[in-house]
Amino acid sequence: MSDRITAMIEGRTRMLRGVSHDLRTPLTRLRLRAERACEGELRDMLLADISRIDDLLRESLRYLRDDHNRETAEIVDLASMLQTICSEFSDIGHNVSYFGPNRLPARFKPVAITRAVNNLCENAVKFGSHVEISLGVVAENVVVEVADDGPGIPEALWSRVLEPFYKIDAARSENSAGFGLGLSIVSEITHAHGGTLEFLKRQPHGLIARLKIPLGHS
Repeated sequence: MSDRITAMIEGRTRMLRGVSHDLRTPLTRLRLRAERACEGELRDMLLADISRIDDLLRESLRYLRDDHNRETAEIVDLASMLQTICSEFSDIGHNVSYFGPNRLPARFKPVAITRAVNNLCENAVKFGSHVEISLGVVAENVVVEVADDGPGIPEALWSRVLEPFYKIDAARSENSAGFGLGLSIVSEITHAHGGTLEFLKRQPHGLIARLKIPLGHS
């Protein structure tokens, strides 16, 4: 059964990759024609739509590739990894702070965990002016929290936002140009590590996304 499911997913990914490849040529032609035939606001609108379709194809392929299940776990310094993520967001003007130990070696899939925390931070900086990443160990679990001071997510939608392509139509997604895949990817990466992803309300306002991963996971 597992082999059949894996084969089905790989077949679906190959199909989407083929469709994506076939669409890239007409998208390129549309882009060139829009640049030559249109001017001003209409040209900008057409190019923006073309770019968005291209981005959607690319993000869908990234989601279906499932790279986190193929990556090998290794001992990494999670504290250093999180501090690097904070520095990268700070370098482009975001207010992102780290709270936790200076060093915490543990066995993880480093590319996958980096992607998960990056996705959480990208969401957080869209909706909040200040983001805090914290790291700790609780009851043999590594706990990573990404907290923002934005409008938060209604509790009734906490499970829905983990579904692929689901986007909230309220304040938290007004300024978002994403496709509703970021949190789905975080959830899958966390589960691949034997962990959990949960949301909590932050006072006086905001959201806390908490990753909890067993220290003994390999």
